[in-house]
Amino acid sequence: MRTRFGHLKLIITYLVAVGLLCLVCQVSGPVQTAGARENQAPEEKIAIDFDNVDIKVFIKFISKITQKNFVVDSRVRGNVTVISPEKLSKPEAYRVFESVLEINGFSVVKSGAIHKIVPMPDAKADNIDTRMTSAADEPSDRLATRIIPLKYADSDELQRLFIPLLPKGSVMLSYRDTNMLIVTASLSSIERLLKIIHAIDAPNIGKTISVIPVKHADAAKLVTTLSSIYSARQKDEKKAPDMGMMAHFVADERTNAVVLLANEVETRRVEELITLLDRQVPKGEEKIRVYYLEHASAEDLVKVLQEIPAQKTPRIPKDRNRPRCCPNRCTSALTRPPTP
Repeated sequence: MRTRFGHLKLIITYLVAVGLLCLVCQVSGPVQTAGARENQAPEEKIAIDFDNVDIKVFIKFISKITQKNFVVDSRVRGNVTVISPEKLSKPEAYRVFESVLEINGFSVVKSGAIHKIVPMPDAKADNIDTRMTSAADEPSDRLATRIIPLKYADSDELQRLFIPLLPKGSVMLSYRDTNMLIVTASLSSIERLLKIIHAIDAPNIGKTISVIPVKHADAAKLVTTLSSIYSARQKDEKKAPDMGMMAHFVADERTNAVVLLANEVETRRVEELITLLDRQVPKGEEKIRVYYLEHASAEDLVKVLQEIPAQKTPRIPKDRNRPRCCPNRCTSALTRPPTP
């Protein structure tokens, strides 16, 4: 009996010990977490308040708080004023620093562990951040170069549109062969341009329908020639058929005209090309045409055609304007020699 009572007492003691251990673990968990939070140092805030101080003093101040090494060009001069009622974090302070440099016509160019501070014109030709992208970076006044590919819009046309929108000192180039824009400006300006490009660079934006009359050439053959030219250019540039810079042609045989769907730039180019191709054939280089008859007799039809009155013109004799046709009995066809 005593043995059983001893075993029961041992079990109760064990259960009480386990319960106390669980209670201690639950209490100590939050205490340790709170202690870990207390050990984390709060983010350091910096007060930036400068009134007409030398820019080199400001550069030295930023170098100290950011632990960055700066090499300052001898042409970097001037005074700066920065008013900030609230304290800023280190990344925010550095963005303010970039803005101050941009306002005064300078920029930071990273070269390994060194950051060079040079005038803006020199920074454009230096080793600044350069890459191809269609997405915007985090806005800042840091100078960068972005190569922006276009899908539908024409690079030359967008360059003319954007030049007035760029800040002074920024550069935008159009590379027509690959339909790209090359922009060197602050990241804030590039982000603004990308927002406009995403709205403009869409299929068939800016395209209009034009009807171009053809005087001397055959519209259907001219459309075949133009389509071959644009197809060859498209293969060279490796672009999709629905590019905004491409043109679409249809021949209207009834009016002998070319119906064109293209943007303003391509329309002008096609009109110039059609003007070059649509010329009267020189004398002596005309083609002989053969018309096969299904029902009428070639000899009888020639007689009828010869009786058609010639068009009256003051300078050209009547005989020269008459249609001259020669019948062919074997093939029942009319052969029309070239007209002068």
